Amino acid sequence: MLQVRTLLSLGAAQGKNTVWSQIEDIFFESSVRKTFASDDERRAFKFKYLDWYAEQHPECFFVALGNDKKVQGYICGTPQTMEVSQLNAWHPWYSQFTELIPQFPAHLHINCSADARGMGMGSTLLSVFENYLRGLGCTGVHLITAPDARNVGFYDRNGYKFQQLAPWMTGQLLFMGKSLLSVESETPA
Repeated sequence: MLQVRTLLSLGAAQGKNTVWSQIEDIFFESSVRKTFASDDERRAFKFKYLDWYAEQHPECFFVALGNDKKVQGYICGTPQTMEVSQLNAWHPWYSQFTELIPQFPAHLHINCSADARGMGMGSTLLSVFENYLRGLGCTGVHLITAPDARNVGFYDRNGYKFQQLAPWMTGQLLFMGKSLLSVESETPA
């Protein structure tokens, strides 16, 4: 049976270390970026997209554990993206979407192990994360991806219907948002 728990609810330190090691493996296996100029650059990349969330928002970091207690996937994020100046400095593309963030203030990062994809794990993690955000009174959640990324269909099937493209460097970015209000709205107010 699948268990979804926060980082805060994991047991002893030894168990947390094992879980964290598996999370890191999933993070790098799932990442589009595979090469780094140095170990420092690799650590900085991991900190920006994974470690920071575990340190700053462990209550928003959910881990899916299978029957064998092996990590199947995780989801992390923050309920108020624009309130975190460090995120805005790390991710300057937020400037392309500032008018949308008030309607979709939370954001997320999600990854599942290769053998857990296509089995509903990601949808389960999204549901848990979104319900947590609703409990905080959060009005919406977003993510930013590439318009041709393999994850676009997954998010669309899970209700991330608001979509807006913006130019970035030599390509485009896709903002995908989902209202967390009881009545789904696909356009910003």
